[in-house]
Amino acid sequence: MTDGDITEDQHREILRRDILPLLFPQDTIGGARAFVLLSGQPGAGRSRAIAPLLAEHGGALAAVSGDELPAFHPAFRELSTARSADGARVLARASAGWVRDCIRYARENHRSLLLEGTFHDSAVATAIADRFAAAGFETRLVVVASRRAESLLTVVSRYLREVQADSPARYTSREAHDRGFDATRTLVAAVEDGALVNRLTILDRDGDMVFDARGSDRDDPFRGASIALAAAQSAPMSRFAATQWLSELHHVTQFARSRRDLPRGVTELLVDLHETSLREVIPELRIPADGKFATAMEQKTVANLVALRRSMQPAQQTDAAAPVIVPGGPERGGPSR
Repeated sequence: MTDGDITEDQHREILRRDILPLLFPQDTIGGARAFVLLSGQPGAGRSRAIAPLLAEHGGALAAVSGDELPAFHPAFRELSTARSADGARVLARASAGWVRDCIRYARENHRSLLLEGTFHDSAVATAIADRFAAAGFETRLVVVASRRAESLLTVVSRYLREVQADSPARYTSREAHDRGFDATRTLVAAVEDGALVNRLTILDRDGDMVFDARGSDRDDPFRGASIALAAAQSAPMSRFAATQWLSELHHVTQFARSRRDLPRGVTELLVDLHETSLREVIPELRIPADGKFATAMEQKTVANLVALRRSMQPAQQTDAAAPVIVPGGPERGGPSR
């Protein structure tokens, strides 16, 4: 146990006293038993999909998210505002334990459950669904498909807004984001090949359904799901959406450059986003490349990119003990022409 970790007794007491009564109220018992996996990379918009899914199931689903359970840790604010790797690990351990407890409680007590996450290991996710199916639950995978550029900007923008408000800030590295992005495709491919759930649904970032099929629909019910997911994850932005994206990127970059206490990974994220802006987003504005607006946008993006890259270079320090080399000249006895 490290500093900040809670004891097993504290863990169980918080689960019994706070978490289970909140997530599994007694007045939602009843109805067909359902288990829903809600997947998508960080920043994809999973949280916006929760309310429609709950409404679809008549409010009987308990929504459990590993991103929200850390708030039940007694030292949550202290650990989260410290923004240390050790504090993040403490909160992640506590959250993972409570997620496992909620899964077990739902299955053993026949309570419908929506489990939200990135599900980096598709075998673990499908094994959980299989255990619920064996217990008599209808199982469903819902994936929120979002372009990498949009979800990556969302995670850095959310983090910087929380920092600005001096609130507990949830930092997501570029590597963690991209693992989540790749995991959506791995999970959909696994379900598509093995028909491991009763129903598979893919939503775009706005919540519109781009694929939906039930395991009983045909012999190969989920064929085409991976193609639908890839198409939604690479769909071009509208001119309005691209303009908003660029405005948000420049706004958060201006704030980030005013701070000196941010993780280096934030700058790496912003560099990636500016490169993506030049490569993908600005061309999608579909305006003349030689127009004043496009030129101004490109110049501003390049200027920010250069400044961000420069800020990542280590500052050169002068060694006070080293000899100072002075160029020779006639007045210093050096060779002259």
